[in-house]
Amino acid sequence: MHLANRVLTSLLLGLVIPMASAVDTIPTEIMQVGTFHSGEVPNVAGRNWFALMVDGEHAELKTAAPKIKTVFDGIMDDEKDKASYSGKQVEMKGPDPFMLIRREGLKTGIVKQASITSSDKGQTITFDKTVYTVEHQCKKKARSEEFEQCKVYLVGNSDGKSIKQWLGDTMESNESDFAETISVSWAGDIDRDGKIDLIIEKSRYNNSDTVLLLSSAAKSGKHVNEVAKLSRQGC
Repeated sequence: MHLANRVLTSLLLGLVIPMASAVDTIPTEIMQVGTFHSGEVPNVAGRNWFALMVDGEHAELKTAAPKIKTVFDGIMDDEKDKASYSGKQVEMKGPDPFMLIRREGLKTGIVKQASITSSDKGQTITFDKTVYTVEHQCKKKARSEEFEQCKVYLVGNSDGKSIKQWLGDTMESNESDFAETISVSWAGDIDRDGKIDLIIEKSRYNNSDTVLLLSSAAKSGKHVNEVAKLSRQGC
């Protein structure tokens, strides 16, 4: 009997441990309300989502139950053949959220929000009396060149240290539709660790990425780390 109990315990542990591991590795997902191409939104609807609601200076996380419907995609599908429909429509009751987030550990309630001001030199973000800047450091271009090659950084103090974190590279031009840009669309404390989190937009001709970066996922010497990305194609 003792041996049988040991075997049974081993079998149960073998079942339980992988299940616990699977819960710990659930990826963070983000969505926005709207219509998208196939593959541009996660195929996960229903529960365990949070809606980031933003109304002026007020921001709040609420529980959400978005629905994803398969719809006609005017670029990819044959309108007469419903079996070919591949578009994805994300819907939610009530006002549209700024973003839908699925991540372990988030909580409902008021979210501390930062203020963002923009200028020709970049953006200034003020969060909890700390000022951050989004700086575009560009190489001087020759007259024959159409684009400025730039590196974009988030600069500010964290835990008493000045940190300059690279956010990405851009090809910038005020006169071309083919320019690549990076900008912060929202900043605040989504994960409630007292530090700044960002939602940034990376855009280039006919393509764009919305990226969620959280401070609680940041490595040493960084402000934030990317935890989820929503990529879209313009047509």
